[in-house]
Amino acid sequence: MTSQEILRQAFPDKSTPLISYGLPFTEACVKHVNGTFKASRVYLIASASLTKDTTHTFDLQKVLASRLVKTRVGMTPHTLISEVLEIVQECRDMEIDCIVTLGGGSLIDGAKIASFALANNVQTQADLMTLPRLGPHTANLPALPSKIPIICIPTTLSGGQYTVFSGVTNNITHEKVQFSSPLASPSLIILSGPLACSTPLEIWLQSGMRGVDHCIETLSSLKSTDEVDQSVLNSLKCLIPGLLLSAKGQANGGEGEEKARLECQIGVSYAMLFLHRRVACGASHGIGHMLGPMGKMNHGQTSCILLPAVCKFNAKHSTSNPEVLERQKVIEDTLWGIAEARNLFERMGLSKEESDLGDLIEAVVKGLGLKSRLREVGVGKETFESLAEASLRDPFLVTNCIPISKKEEVLEILEMCA
Repeated sequence: MTSQEILRQAFPDKSTPLISYGLPFTEACVKHVNGTFKASRVYLIASASLTKDTTHTFDLQKVLASRLVKTRVGMTPHTLISEVLEIVQECRDMEIDCIVTLGGGSLIDGAKIASFALANNVQTQADLMTLPRLGPHTANLPALPSKIPIICIPTTLSGGQYTVFSGVTNNITHEKVQFSSPLASPSLIILSGPLACSTPLEIWLQSGMRGVDHCIETLSSLKSTDEVDQSVLNSLKCLIPGLLLSAKGQANGGEGEEKARLECQIGVSYAMLFLHRRVACGASHGIGHMLGPMGKMNHGQTSCILLPAVCKFNAKHSTSNPEVLERQKVIEDTLWGIAEARNLFERMGLSKEESDLGDLIEAVVKGLGLKSRLREVGVGKETFESLAEASLRDPFLVTNCIPISKKEEVLEILEMCA
């Protein structure tokens, strides 16, 4: 089953997001701006680093020509509410009829929430907080659906382009809020191996580990389904080899590297079915939502650090629920069945008999040359209390396969990855 077929299943009652690849991203974008969306007033949100270090933003500006009304270069990581409100006001004043993003997850989240906010006449932060968001009393708040179409040209593997959820960060508290349906996903997603190769390797690999985190926490969930499991397993089989090939330079550059990165992008599209089937993530995501803004790191970094520890926590506390270990065993067997991963595990002295899922995930992180400890990114134990308290307010703690409701449980995970 192709990733486009996966998306058709995910959006049975809505217009399915289109996935485009094969054409140069500039050609694909202008084709759909003119034809599919018949847009005449485009707002472009472009990556600051991409704009500074490459010609890709200029190339896109050139082909959009007179249809391009405004280019915003860059957003603060984790998508600050203040910046979203700036975009909303500019789009309203300029009568924008299409938003295009060229870059990573923070830009995508910003565009998704901006379109949602515009549909609901949001003017202030207080207005924004009246919209539906994840939480026991806020998910069903009344709101109009997003209207302005979004074309997403991703340069990382965060996967937010495939979801009807989007997170923003409170400027003052640094806590993240997750908005939800009827917020809409982008209408068109343009994948490009050549464009992806412009993303610095470390950023690419970190965002890829975010995709792996989606897969592992989905497969760990006791509420997943056979359909979702199969889609996510397909994702792992694309992501793990593609990431390891990129990290070790075995793609030999040129077309080989472009192919490896495109394979990762396609893998991410398989991974995201879980959100549309309402299979919730777990503690790696929940704690990571708070660790990211507080620790000033991207969510790929939080996944590298937290996911192995969460896997070990789940195994340790699974005595009353053997299904947790059964599902971990399926993931372990899948990872050992991927040739590139198996070679890595064997080089690191791991064995199928003695190594647990946390060991395997940590091996992948180290094999990619990424950091796997909080101390390595400057997060000390003095922050653990406040981080644990904030994490308990995230809904993904209670949807962890071993539900977490106590500060001591979060602190146990943090100590594992200190």
